Amino acid sequence: MITAVAVFFWALCAASAPALADPPSHARRGRAAPEPPSRSVGWANHGRITHGRRIVPSASVRILPGRVLAWGTADLVGLLERTALRVKRQFDAPLTVGDLSAREGGAVGRHRSHQSGRDADVAFFARTDPPHGRSHPVVLEDYVSFDRDGRSLDGAMRFDTARNWFVVQSLLADPRAHVERIFVSTVLRAVLLRHAREVHAPADIVERAERILVQPARVSPHDNHFHVRIACPAADHGCRTGVWLPPPPPRHRRRARSATAR
Repeated sequence: MITAVAVFFWALCAASAPALADPPSHARRGRAAPEPPSRSVGWANHGRITHGRRIVPSASVRILPGRVLAWGTADLVGLLERTALRVKRQFDAPLTVGDLSAREGGAVGRHRSHQSGRDADVAFFARTDPPHGRSHPVVLEDYVSFDRDGRSLDGAMRFDTARNWFVVQSLLADPRAHVERIFVSTVLRAVLLRHAREVHAPADIVERAERILVQPARVSPHDNHFHVRIACPAADHGCRTGVWLPPPPPRHRRRARSATAR
């Protein structure tokens, strides 16, 4: 039985307790504060990232040993993670990822692009190429170059066309990110497209692959990895398609150089 004295004492304690501020709405709902959206700013070869997202190793994502450029926009990292999950389900093997961008973007060694969070290198899948016996998948510790016949330059491995085409098809068919370019050598492009037609891949995907698989100009032919670049997301108003070209020198400077050359 609660006495009047007990009721009075409880009310006195409650009145003297310090008032607690209401928690933020997201805390009341039991959720963490949302992360600010990542943004790609500028061009692939002259840009930066804001609030970049880091790709991390998992059961389906493998980072190539020694690679530390692990940041990109959420759109790029999400595309790689979704593609890796499809590869894992199909082949029980992880997707091996090389360089993305630095944490805040900008110029990095070994790359002319990879500055604005929209570029990623993906290692090829490869198989052994023994003179006798069965071929089996190889876990690569570094990029390996392949020739027009799909053989590694040392003759020990073969380009795993089926799995590499699956990667391309998964990237192009992704419903949430739009791939702008996949840079790869002309000879391996031909190998992939020939395989796609032989296995009757969806016609719209093959048509996109014909447009999007290209060998880059004035750099290495990319015969040892895929270089994937996504298009500017609609919300990234500071993102620029294509590459930045330095302005030409003033006309009088061009005339001076020409006179010197003569």
